[in-house]
Amino acid sequence: MAQGDQVIFARLDVAEALGIWRHATGRIVGIHPTPDAPLAVDVAFDGHEVLVGYIAALFKRVA
Repeated sequence: MAQGDQVIFARLDVAEALGIWRHATGRIVGIHPTPDAPLAVDVAFDGHEVLVGYIAALFKRVA
């Protein structure tokens, strides 16, 4: 994943728990690589505050 990539949730249960429509697309607006933890990303979805520090594996890139 890279800054600006368009993504959707790979885990629909998480999208629903956050009140985000299951097929809504967002954009990667921040990336937080760490040496000892999984990659974390910030994702902006229309109508929601930016999701900060979520594990990148929760999302899949939209081709």
